[in-house]
Amino acid sequence: MESLRPTGTVPSTLDDKGRVVIPAQFRDIYTGSLIILRGAERCAWLMTIDTYNDYLENFYKKSKKKGFSPKQIKYFKYQHESTAHEVAVDPKTGRIQIPPVLRSYANLTKECLVVNIDGHLEIWNSDYHESFMNEVQSFTKDIHEIIDCFSSEDDA
Repeated sequence: MESLRPTGTVPSTLDDKGRVVIPAQFRDIYTGSLIILRGAERCAWLMTIDTYNDYLENFYKKSKKKGFSPKQIKYFKYQHESTAHEVAVDPKTGRIQIPPVLRSYANLTKECLVVNIDGHLEIWNSDYHESFMNEVQSFTKDIHEIIDCFSSEDDA
């Protein structure tokens, strides 16, 4: 049977020093040196260095094929390269330090969430995440009305 990569949303807390704990179920993957940066939504993305390098390489290949403008590429760089910081997971506590600029961007407060999705972690302000998920729910409800994901039959 195929092993499922750990996924999920786990409550966490940001301490007074701006550190957050990587949940235990994710620490086999997210250990050592990692990259943290602005997410596409109002959160911080955390990924392995290899994943980050692959992410950038995939973007540049795909943006060239799709004919992205220099402005689009420049904006991508500002969002996902200029905000990237290398951080280390404390091997004893499983915590990482979130740079102040990313804490501010994601409005991270004491109560936060760690979400494992698409091969990276996202660190969210709990209230922002709830609002975002309400928006997501309205879209996925429409999708479920079109596609029956529990059926293996084609939805013609």
